[in-house]
Amino acid sequence: MNRYLSALRRLTGICLLLSLIGSGAAWASLRIQITRGIRVATPIAIVPFAWRVPGPHGVSIATVIAHDLDRTGLFKALDRHDLIQHPTRPNQINFLNWKALGMDYLVIGHIQPRRGGLGWLLVFHLYNVPAENQVLAYAVPTNPKQLRLAAHYVSDLIFQKLTGQKAPFTSRIAYVESEAVGLGHHYTLMVSDYDGHHARAILRSNQPIVSPTFSPGGNRIAYVSFESGFPAIYVQNLKTGRRQRVLARTGLDETPAFTPSGQALLVTVSGSGGNADLARLNLRSGSLEMLTRAPGINTEPAWFPGGRRIAFTSDRGGSAEIYVKRLHSSETRRLTFQGHYNAAPAVSPTGQYVAYVARQEGLLRIARMNLKTGVIRVLTPGPLDDSPSFAPGGALILFSAWRGGQRILETVSTRGHAIWPIRIPLGPSDSVTTPIWGPDLPGTPH
Repeated sequence: MNRYLSALRRLTGICLLLSLIGSGAAWASLRIQITRGIRVATPIAIVPFAWRVPGPHGVSIATVIAHDLDRTGLFKALDRHDLIQHPTRPNQINFLNWKALGMDYLVIGHIQPRRGGLGWLLVFHLYNVPAENQVLAYAVPTNPKQLRLAAHYVSDLIFQKLTGQKAPFTSRIAYVESEAVGLGHHYTLMVSDYDGHHARAILRSNQPIVSPTFSPGGNRIAYVSFESGFPAIYVQNLKTGRRQRVLARTGLDETPAFTPSGQALLVTVSGSGGNADLARLNLRSGSLEMLTRAPGINTEPAWFPGGRRIAFTSDRGGSAEIYVKRLHSSETRRLTFQGHYNAAPAVSPTGQYVAYVARQEGLLRIARMNLKTGVIRVLTPGPLDDSPSFAPGGALILFSAWRGGQRILETVSTRGHAIWPIRIPLGPSDSVTTPIWGPDLPGTPH
């Protein structure tokens, strides 16, 4: 997949049809506004793509793009049943129809054979409807097996052009499936596309697997496994499958988080006096450097961009709260003060936001703090939401939710007005836990 995306990026540049024309006009009608703190979703119509190639067509390109953009809460795709025209070529567009429907943008396209018969081209055009001009057009090389990924790639291009933000649609997530077997459970560490498709098992065990985390390059994953009867931290190469146990001390070995260089892990270990403390584990030498020596529990580290600060959970003040520590310094400050339980911090890629689990009116919900303004917004309804993780670019937050007696995965817009489930097939007694969002795959257009 990575090789495909790398080739895709190069070939898309070669097959570029038309770039942004008149950027001022393209932005003129973009109606992403703040009204009473909630953005108005930009209306966009995505017409079903025409198929000019033979064979079964198992992927609806338009549906994938619509779901991608809708999930961010910044766009609202027109329902397919409300489409009054089905153009697939630029000369078929009647802009008056789309203006009457209140559309700001229109996407059309088709799939055609590549010259020489080597695969397909996914051709798309993005139009500014009020201005009646083309904003973007590409021909994306693809093939039947990679068609869904190519559709996500198109979503990336559209999202980035219209918002100026990085898009998450060609990234991956990791999570743990728990399947009830007799009186016990069977656990599987999974990696999939961000929307749950193309899932594959990384590790299977009859003992718990928790806290997966991607390396900065996305080629390795660290996690905690209880396969030996006690918690130990492993690092596994996602391409080769080779795994190495990197920490197995007596007591706690938990919550690994790769450093920005990928050469070390932040971990929770048993400190002096039986406390849980944070340490840096050098993956080459195996040496541990203690970072906290505070009473109580210090755990769940998360990096800020630049690698000079971390956020973490601590009960040193009497209840679980989020703290921020500047490394190579004794400076540590408390970040959260509302309520009596705030834990599991995740830092946005820009460093502007921290998402975390907050107890609100007896319910565990995902909250988001703007570090520039101090404003806190509760994003999810609860009752038992957990494990927030930012997408690349920061537009979405992945989390674990309790729905209908099961743990499932959902995404929420960083602005809190669009919650969508991740479609993972589960049995009636199965659950999905400890999700983490991985970095952009190599070759994505960022």
